[in-house]
Amino acid sequence: MDIPRLAVFGSAPISVPVFEAIRQHCQVPIAVISEEPTVRHGKVVLNPVQTWADLNGIPVVNGASISSQSLRLLLQDARIDILFLFAYGRLLPAELLDTPRYGSINLHPSPLPWYRGAAPIERQIIDGRSESAVSIIRMNTLLDRGELLAQEPFTISETGYRADVEASILRVGIPLSLRVIESLVLGTATPLPQVGEGSYARKLLPEEQLIDWSASVTRIHNLVRALSPDPCASTYQGPNRIRILRADPLHADMRLPDTAPAGMLMQFARKRAAVRCGDGWLELIELQFPGKTPTSAVDLLHGRRLLPGTIFSQKPVP
Repeated sequence: MDIPRLAVFGSAPISVPVFEAIRQHCQVPIAVISEEPTVRHGKVVLNPVQTWADLNGIPVVNGASISSQSLRLLLQDARIDILFLFAYGRLLPAELLDTPRYGSINLHPSPLPWYRGAAPIERQIIDGRSESAVSIIRMNTLLDRGELLAQEPFTISETGYRADVEASILRVGIPLSLRVIESLVLGTATPLPQVGEGSYARKLLPEEQLIDWSASVTRIHNLVRALSPDPCASTYQGPNRIRILRADPLHADMRLPDTAPAGMLMQFARKRAAVRCGDGWLELIELQFPGKTPTSAVDLLHGRRLLPGTIFSQKPVP
């Protein structure tokens, strides 16, 4: 089998390990990102895929600033066999998808047709799913509706954070991607239609990051797991918006009053902190105040930055 030439399309950190595995087994003449460099504290922060490509001497194109016709010509000139997309964030036109010799494929981190869209990982954790899958599809112009080339299941632990789920996606998705690439080149791939209407995992809105403490402990814990370490589930203590990086449902043997109002912060067992939810208590483990580094709840209580008796809220309180 000739070594295939792949163009990789992606912009998220999770794309990099997959692209690196592809680079080790295939030729990667071009990488395409979809985001312009951002500036933080006066310094340019490069997209992680661009950083990876630069380190490996792979030319990078920004799909947000180049026409699809120009990009198509680049793929033709590079003699691309397969367009491989993972966490790119933009739909591609048919003329681009049809350019590679063996077609265009997408790794999607959900059991398609479920959780099509921009936030499949976060939405699955928020919904409390325990069974998921990595899907690889032959792309068309519809969002995540192409024919299935492969699908491999994995489990999501009820205590697993987004980083843990992403590790499972990479563990399953990397070998699956390499097998699909090989099957396309050998002509043994068997595309299958997606069955059922499925669901849509829309991008999370900023207001969804704010915790409604009247919700169940499980629901709030799932939100914390899904959004850590960035952008993080958050709440207000007075005027301060606090990001919650880690938290755990409080065990039933830790008796705290059921009559406390939702959102009340209580100190217990000397230097531990929990917040009343709709049906129980959520222990706070690691938090971050504005302009500060992540800190344990123990240290924040000791430094009197967390204030027992406070009612956490979804809006700032003067």
